[in-house]
Amino acid sequence: MLYKLTLSSLTFETAALWLLFSQSRSIALMLQYFVLHGIASALMAVAIGMLAPKKYRRQKTLLFALLFSFHFFIPVLSMIAEALAAVLYRVMPKLKKKTTFGTVQPPEFNTYRNHEGTGFRSGQARSQLANTNAPVEQRLKALIAVQDTPVRAIGPLLRNLLADPADDVRLLAYGILDSKEKHITRQIVEKRQLLEAGTGASQGEPPGPAERFRLCKRVAELYWELIYQNLVQGDMQLFSAEQAQQHALQALDINPEDGGLWFIIARLKLARGDVAGARHALEQSRLNHFAYERLLPYYAELAFLERRFDTLHALLAELESSGGGPALENVKRYWLGDRAGARAGNSSMTRRLAS
Repeated sequence: MLYKLTLSSLTFETAALWLLFSQSRSIALMLQYFVLHGIASALMAVAIGMLAPKKYRRQKTLLFALLFSFHFFIPVLSMIAEALAAVLYRVMPKLKKKTTFGTVQPPEFNTYRNHEGTGFRSGQARSQLANTNAPVEQRLKALIAVQDTPVRAIGPLLRNLLADPADDVRLLAYGILDSKEKHITRQIVEKRQLLEAGTGASQGEPPGPAERFRLCKRVAELYWELIYQNLVQGDMQLFSAEQAQQHALQALDINPEDGGLWFIIARLKLARGDVAGARHALEQSRLNHFAYERLLPYYAELAFLERRFDTLHALLAELESSGGGPALENVKRYWLGDRAGARAGNSSMTRRLAS
C-alpha cells in the first residue's frame, strides 16, 4: 500500500510538472497543474503519514493537513526532504548502542523480620521498634535485646515508646527507663545516707577525709550519670545538676587535684551557659592531668561561645589528629575547610593552652 501510494504520487507529480513546463501558459493549464499537484500532495501525505511514529498518528487530521501543506507549497523539494528523512529514520536507530540492561521487579522490603530468632543488630532493633505495624512479639524481642544498651544511646527511642499504641511495648519501655533510674537513685540514697550519718566503711566510725572524699565524689558521679544517661528531665535534671556540682565541690575541698571532678563541673557549667566557670574548671582539669584529648571538644565549644573562631578552627584541627569520636565528624567537616591553615596554628595553640 505504501509503495502504491508513493508511486501514484510520483506519477501525478510528474504529470503536473510536464504540464507546468509545456509551452502553453493558459489559465486552464494552470488549473490542471494545481489539480494534479494537489492529488500528488494528498497521496504523498497519506504515504508519509503511514511512516510517522505512533504518537504523531493519534491526530490523523492534523498530521494529514501538515504533510499536505508541506507538499503542496514546497513541490519537489518536499519529496526529496521526506525521502532523506525516511532513510535516516531507518538507518539512525541501527547506529545507537544497544543497552545490555534488563528490567527487574523491585524487591519487597519489610521493616520487621518475618522469621523467628532472638539475635538483633542495633539498626534492626531500632527499625522494628519504630515500626508500629510490626508484630508486637517481634517488637518486644527487639526491646529486650536493647535493654542493656546505655540509655544515653537509646533514651530518645525509649521515651518515644512511652506513647506507643501497644500496651506491652509501652509498659516494657517504661520499665526499662524506670529500672535504670532506680538503680542509680538507690546508690545515691545509700551514699548520701553514709555521708549524712557520718559513718564510713566501718559502721559507727566517722569517715576520715579520704572516705568522705570518696563518698562525695561517688555521689557527684551518680548525679551526673542521671543527667548524662538522660534519665531525668525538667526540674529533676536541674536538681541533679545542682547536687552533682555541690558534692563535686565538697570533694574538691578535700582533694582539689582530681581532674575528673573538675571535668564534671566544667560540663555542668557549660550546660548552664557559664562560660567563665567552665573555662576555669577545664583549666583545672587539664592541670590535674585529665586526658587532654577529651578536653579538646569542650575547649572548642568554649571558643565558639566566645566567638573566637580562629581558635575554634585550630582546636578542631588538633582534634582531627587525635580522634574525638564519630559525633564530632560533621562539626570537623564543617569547620576544617582550610586544613593547611588549621594545622599551621596547631603548635601555637598547644603552646598557648599549655602556658
